[in-house]
Amino acid sequence: MFPISIYTGGAVEHGPMGVTYNKPPLASYPAQDDITFDELKRTIYQLTGINEEKNSIIVNARWKAGPGASHCFVLLPISENSMWRMLAERTISGATGWSIVELFVEAVPNSRCTQNDPGEKSQSNVECGEKTPEHPLHIGFGTEEDQEEQLPVEEEEEEESQELTDEQSIDEEESLYVGRTFDSKDDLKQAVMEYHIKQNREIETIHSASDRYTVKCVAPKCKWRLYARTKDQNYCAQPTAKIIWMIVTIHNEHVCSNKGDRMDHINMSAEFISRSILDLIKKKGDACTVKEIQEFVHKQYQSTPSNGKAWRAKELALARLFGEWKESYAKLAPYLNAIQVANPGTKVEWWSDATADPKMRHFRGVAWAFAPAIEGFKQCRPVISVDSTILCGKYGGRMLIAVAYDAEDQLLPLAFAVIKDEDDESWSWFMRWLRLEVVGPRPLCVISGWQDPLLRLFNQPDSGWCTSMGQAFHRYCSRYLCENMRSSFKKDYLVKWVKWVLRQNQPHKFHQGMLRILESNRKAYNWLIKVGTRPNEENAYHVWSLCEDGGRRYGVMAINGKECVFDLFPKIQKLPIAALVELTFTKSAETFTSKREAASKIDVEKQLWSNKVMATLDVRRAKMSKHKVVSIQSEGISHDEFEVKTRSKVKHTIRLGNDQRSCSCQKPQLTGIPCSHLLAVCAFRSLNADLLVDEAYSARQLFATWAPQFHSPGSMEEWPDYAGVSYSPDCKSIKAGRRKSVRSPSFPRKKKSREHHCRLCGQSGHYKDSCSRKQGTEGSASKSVSSPSGPGKQKSRERHCSLCGQTGHYKTSCSREQGTEGSASES
Repeated sequence: MFPISIYTGGAVEHGPMGVTYNKPPLASYPAQDDITFDELKRTIYQLTGINEEKNSIIVNARWKAGPGASHCFVLLPISENSMWRMLAERTISGATGWSIVELFVEAVPNSRCTQNDPGEKSQSNVECGEKTPEHPLHIGFGTEEDQEEQLPVEEEEEEESQELTDEQSIDEEESLYVGRTFDSKDDLKQAVMEYHIKQNREIETIHSASDRYTVKCVAPKCKWRLYARTKDQNYCAQPTAKIIWMIVTIHNEHVCSNKGDRMDHINMSAEFISRSILDLIKKKGDACTVKEIQEFVHKQYQSTPSNGKAWRAKELALARLFGEWKESYAKLAPYLNAIQVANPGTKVEWWSDATADPKMRHFRGVAWAFAPAIEGFKQCRPVISVDSTILCGKYGGRMLIAVAYDAEDQLLPLAFAVIKDEDDESWSWFMRWLRLEVVGPRPLCVISGWQDPLLRLFNQPDSGWCTSMGQAFHRYCSRYLCENMRSSFKKDYLVKWVKWVLRQNQPHKFHQGMLRILESNRKAYNWLIKVGTRPNEENAYHVWSLCEDGGRRYGVMAINGKECVFDLFPKIQKLPIAALVELTFTKSAETFTSKREAASKIDVEKQLWSNKVMATLDVRRAKMSKHKVVSIQSEGISHDEFEVKTRSKVKHTIRLGNDQRSCSCQKPQLTGIPCSHLLAVCAFRSLNADLLVDEAYSARQLFATWAPQFHSPGSMEEWPDYAGVSYSPDCKSIKAGRRKSVRSPSFPRKKKSREHHCRLCGQSGHYKDSCSRKQGTEGSASKSVSSPSGPGKQKSRERHCSLCGQTGHYKTSCSREQGTEGSASES
């Protein structure tokens, strides 16, 4: 016997002693003296893991060519048995002065198997679809178990390696072969299970440990078996070396037949399905149904899991993507602390109950506002909207949000909170913190829905938002008002009138619309005038109408808070709490970045106002040319009055003074933007109309709103040490079994109303009983008995006598009846 060392996966180099290889030998084994070249090649295929069906090997021997004791090595190509036997015999006899045979092996696909330059880097690892290790092996010594432990490990792909073809990539991903490596044991198990599920074969685990994994086929007569174990990726004993898993042995081929049952597979566990549906869950989140998961799995593996297994797989996939529900609470405090360190000025407020452990508290709520949003709000109009939305996760709860509006009427996400229950105490806690830590003491207009706890808050003197003390100006959202009108009276025409009325800026149009509602439905009118009223107050038009608002809204009628949640933060209602906070941070950062880029495109030296205001002014200047201005001389007043007559001969009164710039249409007072009548007066008096626009709409303030930048807290390993209190959820709120599906409110989505039509004329607004064509239809119907039917109508049925076959009578009155009876008696 003589030793043979096999080198592959590297490149041939030339040095002082001739040719060498830049990598250690892949395998070394003792060969028999009479081994042939064909036997040698079969051994090389087995030890290197090269696919013999797809690839051929090129063998070069390292031949000692120097005379005597000098060492000078050259490459000796081995392509036939005679050359190989010569080399083997001279090595055995000691004639070469070298007692070991060193072989440099290169694998190339069969389609282009040509002799390469020996100095060219070997590409067998990638070209053949197989990956070869570089750690030396010693096969042929010791027991079979020792041989399995020392099988080759995969090396990383070299940068110079050629890319796999499509067919080779698919084969490598779907097949199992010796030498294939995986980053983790879970990836190894997933690949083994996926391979057998697609073939509808069943396997069982024989041994599973931290460093070994063995499976076999469950069929009694099938001897298929797979053995895998861990290896260091760098093939060294360094403690920092990455551990990978590699298939080292596959015994035999499957000889069992596929089963016909495809309803479910014994190896298709919930864990396996969860790893397969990660992309589906990432796209749809918790909204993904069990049926969709079953259809997805059946399309991939032609096997349908049970409902329970699909549901458990969905839970595992959600946990894998967004974290466990309970562990998410433990991660929440360190994550918010990391955000505060990375973004100084970020405000966080905790609401919790004490426990027996001083380092653990029961969670009741948390509120947070990012520093860039707090700074950006200082440049916005003094208007905010607050609202709540339901959370559909494992522990339920509510999410409170507050948004502001920039000069383009774009939403600025200002503050967030997560609470257990929505009641007076929770809203008071959130709004007090919002006033003290986020918005400051300046009076604000607050647009909200109809939540009773929030409405009571504006009447409390110590809340910081008392309307009677001038701390805030409370207004109702127009969409909430319309939805309540629809649910109370079920009349779409009333909702249309209310929408028209509440958006009118001229008093006479507002009262005209209210009168129309009174004439249409007195109950709806009485309900509308009582909206927002206090005891002994006749009406509260200022709470919900633009006309009586006094300019506090700045023209903002709808709350838009729900749209902010659904548009800026998709699927936020169904995430664990730490993932929810992380989504608010990332999406807020993306919003600031995109809005800042858009605002930076405005040349503030040439354009004073935002794009939306500039477009509005352009439209109103076009209308201005059709107005006629007349100056009114008034005595004893400190301002100038003008009368503007429009093209439709409607007259408006304009007042201009040091502290007064108003129009009878009220648009300048309500929105802060001059109307066409005021622009006409400015043109008439040669005044600069830009001075009449509210400063909150300026392009400079728009850029300053989005100028602050977010700074990422980094990965969990980069977070600063947190030694504060931890928080735990309320586990009592969880019930056994599958969670009930909680549907989020449909607001502001509007259902399409059903329109009724008359069956006779096809028009809407009435039914067939009151249709004007009713008489004509009845006359046509009576005539249709004796006249042919029109297109598409059935003919009237004519009665026939069963004795004579004629119409107009029956057999009981037929003249042939007596004759028929006589014939019957005679017979």
